[in-house]
Amino acid sequence: MKITTRLKYAVAGLIGLAAINGVVLQSGIQGLANDTSIVNYTGLVRGNSQRLAKLELANKRSDELIQKNDQLIRALIKGDNSLKLPEAKQQGFIDAMQEVEKSWSKYKNTIYAFRNNPALANQLLVESENVFKPINNAVNIATTNGDDDVASVRLIALATLVITLAALAFIAYITQRITKTLNQSTENVSSSSLKISTTLNQQEKLLESQASSVKTTTSTIEELGAASMRSAIQAESSSSEAQKALTLSESGSDTVSRTLDGIIDLRSKVEAIADKIMQLSSQTAQISTVSDLVADIANQTNMLSLNAAVEAARAGEQGKGFAVVAGEVRKLADQSKKSAEKINILISEVQASINNTVMVTDEGTKTAAAGIILASETAEAFAGIEKAINEVFSNSRDISDSSKRQAITIQQAVASINAINLGSQETAAGVAEVKAATNALVETTNQLQLIV
Repeated sequence: MKITTRLKYAVAGLIGLAAINGVVLQSGIQGLANDTSIVNYTGLVRGNSQRLAKLELANKRSDELIQKNDQLIRALIKGDNSLKLPEAKQQGFIDAMQEVEKSWSKYKNTIYAFRNNPALANQLLVESENVFKPINNAVNIATTNGDDDVASVRLIALATLVITLAALAFIAYITQRITKTLNQSTENVSSSSLKISTTLNQQEKLLESQASSVKTTTSTIEELGAASMRSAIQAESSSSEAQKALTLSESGSDTVSRTLDGIIDLRSKVEAIADKIMQLSSQTAQISTVSDLVADIANQTNMLSLNAAVEAARAGEQGKGFAVVAGEVRKLADQSKKSAEKINILISEVQASINNTVMVTDEGTKTAAAGIILASETAEAFAGIEKAINEVFSNSRDISDSSKRQAITIQQAVASINAINLGSQETAAGVAEVKAATNALVETTNQLQLIV
């Protein structure tokens, strides 16, 4: 426990002891006052009792004095605030006052009887003596109780004095300990102050060096911040160019997509043309069949015309007209045959052209399919390019944002280092003030050593 705390406890105990002593002494004094009142009022009862006998024998009645004695006896037993008498608590005094009350009752009855029969004068004197003895006993007991209370108060006062002297001795001991501890503390403070002063000198030099380093670091970081800002501007420019490339890539991808749609549409149209050509080839085959049929009919017609000419020749003059008709029919048959042959030649040429067209159409279909595949691959390539450019744009944007954040961070770092530099300057000023305060503390400690 700290010495100052012990001293506080000792002072508090002394104050508490003084308060308790005051309360106890006040209670003792009040008890002594009560004992004095009891002795006085008991003696008054005794005197009133003896006076009543004299007054009654002198034929001077005093009912007021009788009532006064009644009041005093009750008050001595039960207590009375008007008379400042407490209720009796000591059993010996209570027993004595009860005897007084019995004797007084008999004495009072004898007084009233004497007033009616003066011949009871001797009995009156006897009863006055009988009441005197218990009253005198009560007075002695009250006096003894008062003496005991006085002895108790003296004992309490003596004990309080002893305890007070002990507390003062303890306070003197604590004060001596405090003085000794204070001397040691002042010596320690003086030694520590010297060490602090030396350390502060070193710290002051260190702060000066630190301020110089901070200044150099600030310049370096400012240059780094300018370079980072330039990188941020370049990254932002790259991000803008990547955005343009991304836009062009998206446009090329849309163009390839439209080209792919056109090739697919062309493929469907080529397939439709191939279907029509196949239908035309089929119809040409049918025409060839009809042409062959016409040639056969022409041959048969020619044969019929020959037969008709033969028959017309046989008929002679009558068959000349029929022979002319047969000749015309034969010419017509020859022309039909020639036309059929020309048609067959044309059909063969058309068929050959159709076959070439079918082959070209088939090649066109294959070329269209290959174009579709190529366009799809081109679209995929553009999609990959778009994705790559998008990633480049995203990375460029991230680099730009990161560079901006880095530039901002560097600016904040510069501000922080400037603040540190300012703080170092303030710390240096504070160190100087602390140094001055330490020197003052050393001087004060030396003066304190002289005083203590």
